[in-house]
Amino acid sequence: MNNGKKIKIIPIINSKIFLFFVFYSHFFSIPLLYGDMVYKKKSEKIFFRKNKENPYYNKKNYFQIIKNKFLLKKKMDFLIEKAKNYRSTPYRYGGNTKDGIDCSAFIKNIFASYKILLPRRSFNQAKKGFLVPKKYIEKGDLLFFATGKYRKKINHVGMVIHVNHNNIFFIHASTSGVLISRLYQKYWKNKFITARRILYSS
Repeated sequence: MNNGKKIKIIPIINSKIFLFFVFYSHFFSIPLLYGDMVYKKKSEKIFFRKNKENPYYNKKNYFQIIKNKFLLKKKMDFLIEKAKNYRSTPYRYGGNTKDGIDCSAFIKNIFASYKILLPRRSFNQAKKGFLVPKKYIEKGDLLFFATGKYRKKINHVGMVIHVNHNNIFFIHASTSGVLISRLYQKYWKNKFITARRILYSS
């Protein structure tokens, strides 16, 4: 019995809802207040880390890479023209002039014209520079062959002057004189041992 007195239920319920809201809103307010800040900091760290690892982010590095590639192309073009000037030079074992020249002296002379020193023998030249897989061969790379009775012993070398999707063209001092041949020609394809890159951008 309430003896005619009305109990105020609504304010009590409202106060409970209010306390419930205040209590639980504390947990939701943390991500609302700080969540963006934490996320932003993480994204900033990732952003700057990626930029630091990316050489193109630094304009100086970017222009240096472009400059190196340009200089590399100039070197290649220079050496290829030097090599082409030897065309029709007769072959002479142990020779190193345009009166007569062998394969390793031919390559040595070409690179020496740009002040790049290579060993005299093709076998030793094959130890210089970097190994290049066949599918990545480019202009200026050296190709090494074993044309003697020992199938794996390097005794011949030529320089790549042109590459397309069908073949790789190289210039060398063969027994027929200095001329241009194709790597995927049956004879040279079977004699091929390795490719080395002497010219590369730093």
